[in-house]
Amino acid sequence: MSVHHPVDNNAGPTAGGESTKRRRVWWIVASAALAVLVVVLVVAGVAASNGAGPNLAGASQSPASTPRPKAMPTATPTAVPSRDPSSTAIPTAAPAPTEAAAAEPAPPAAQAPVPLTESAAAVPGVVFSVGALSAVDGVARGPGEVGGPSLRFTVTVRNDTPDTVSLGSTVVNLFFGAEQSPATELTASGGAPFPESVAPGATQQGTFVFAVPSDQRDQVSIAVDYSVGVPIVLFEGAAPR
Repeated sequence: MSVHHPVDNNAGPTAGGESTKRRRVWWIVASAALAVLVVVLVVAGVAASNGAGPNLAGASQSPASTPRPKAMPTATPTAVPSRDPSSTAIPTAAPAPTEAAAAEPAPPAAQAPVPLTESAAAVPGVVFSVGALSAVDGVARGPGEVGGPSLRFTVTVRNDTPDTVSLGSTVVNLFFGAEQSPATELTASGGAPFPESVAPGATQQGTFVFAVPSDQRDQVSIAVDYSVGVPIVLFEGAAPR
């Protein structure tokens, strides 16, 4: 007699569950492998693109992309103010001095000298003469005077004109020696000046004293300056010692 073993009811479901689990595992593994493959491909693509990027950039880079040096700031030229021609001072030449101002006054003109014993006319009708020439000891009293050996003489003026002649500007001087040095007049040694004027047909006289060294009287000159612009009357000769 045959024995029937009881059928295990759990065998079928267990085998089916195992196969389902296996399929799930394989799907998971396949999915993971696929994901890894995708990741590897992506990484490889990225790496390839990164490696080619600099070369392409370098190949496509033009000289214009080279950094240019910065331009140095240039100074802005400022406009120079132009001068107004009308405001520019034009140097003017200094006025030339006139001949009268530049030239020294010329010495007064003198007539040809005459001897001490003769007479001479300063202008027509006004005649001068020298007389009473003598050696004296002069006395110094005025400023700058020096007393000592001197000469005293008179000068006479005769008016032969019909008008009164003024003597207000008439001056008498004496020069002595080879150098004709000017003598100093001693006003307080018996001298007397000319009067202010001479009437028509009249004669007037003045007395004069000049300090003259005794050893320099061989040649003396008595100069009578009658008026400005009139030549000087000169009397020359030897004087007593």
